[in-house]
Amino acid sequence: MLSPRRLAATAALLGVAAAGVLVLLVLAGLLTFGAAAAVAGFAVTLAALALLLLTVRRVDGKAHRIDLRMKKHEAELARATAAIKNLDSRLELLVQAVEESAARRADDIGAILASLGEDRVHAMTRAREVEELREEVRALAKGLA
Repeated sequence: MLSPRRLAATAALLGVAAAGVLVLLVLAGLLTFGAAAAVAGFAVTLAALALLLLTVRRVDGKAHRIDLRMKKHEAELARATAAIKNLDSRLELLVQAVEESAARRADDIGAILASLGEDRVHAMTRAREVEELREEVRALAKGLA
């Protein structure tokens, strides 16, 4: 199929040739001026209709390609939306697991700190007892000396 430009160029050459033939027929007296004008009018009308038809076909082709692109983009968007929903559900599970882990870790740290606090209290009591025993030993050592 010819491209729209090549088709228009061919139609223009044929139109010029047809107009030349009409002029020759009018000059030769084989065709009246009114009939030649009517034929030229019909030819111009047919050319305009052909141009309109080509324009409509071209616009229709572009609309079809745009429609195909839109369907392609809609399909990609649907896939992306499904992937985002999948990621969102996974993220919700991960957030829940992290929150549970943080709660367990907080409980563990609380228990460790409580244990350390108890050990510190016991260590302070034992340190006092040891200091008292040292004083008693020093007092006994002074009493023996």
